[in-house]
Amino acid sequence: MIIFCTVLVLILYANLVSTDIEDLTEQHEKVAYGYSYHEPDEYPFFVSLQEKYPSSTTGYRHFCGGSLIGRQIVVTAGHCVEDEDDIDEIRILPNYRNSPFIEEWDLTFKISRYVIHPYYMRSNNVSKNDIAVILMDQPDPRPRATIRLPITETVPLCEPVTLIGFGLIETGVLPDELRSAVLFRLTDEMCNHYNFPGDFTPVLDLCTANAIGSGVCNGDSGGPLIRKLGNNSYLQGVATNSADECGIDPITNFVNVPQYLTFINAAMVLLTRDELKSNQNEYVQHSMDSNDSNMTNEMAELNSFIVSLEH
Repeated sequence: MIIFCTVLVLILYANLVSTDIEDLTEQHEKVAYGYSYHEPDEYPFFVSLQEKYPSSTTGYRHFCGGSLIGRQIVVTAGHCVEDEDDIDEIRILPNYRNSPFIEEWDLTFKISRYVIHPYYMRSNNVSKNDIAVILMDQPDPRPRATIRLPITETVPLCEPVTLIGFGLIETGVLPDELRSAVLFRLTDEMCNHYNFPGDFTPVLDLCTANAIGSGVCNGDSGGPLIRKLGNNSYLQGVATNSADECGIDPITNFVNVPQYLTFINAAMVLLTRDELKSNQNEYVQHSMDSNDSNMTNEMAELNSFIVSLEH
């Protein structure tokens, strides 16, 4: 089975990289290529991070994606919230109707607090440990609008996973509907081979591709890589930086969420500690009783990185 899957992925990737592309526009179309998704309730956990944009009819525009893992907790990419000066202006739009546009009756959210991974760093458009956890200013009242954290180490080779987002499409513009693409995880060896040196970190990152070159483009950062098991969806990856020009990289890199569960759980405790009160102590005690020293140590370290915003 492993050999079969490896061969299948190699065939898919060979089809991708062997395609004769003479025009960058054609390459851009292939890499950004995805499908509009029209089922309104398929991805209720997806959120759009919106920045102020006066020339827009709504006054805002989409710039990054994210995922609700709790009614008040969002996971996104670290570089989406690295500019502290802009945080107070960001609005979070839940995926009410697969549209990136805020309507006047929409309930949107502000960022109350957030934590970027303490070892996050960005250099030459490549981000490491590119993950952040956001506490919204109030809970999302919708029922069953969250995605589960992963239960396995990583996505099995050759198992289909889904990327969704409002990033640039083949025409070079932001879409007016949510787009999706089915991808396949490549081996770490293949990811290293097709990335520039230092762009991919085995284990901490994962990369994907498909036969038609679908992948992230500008605006897809922070969005989820989704694994479906039965009726449940799991957050397996967080989209990190795309190339300056979509189409340069035929593969897509993601933060490998299973490797960051300690950070995510510690961040959630720190962000909600005012609300948790005594429950926080129970959570920490449970972590210590479970010999989860990494959790306790990382919580202490995160304490100096948490960002609180006064509105």
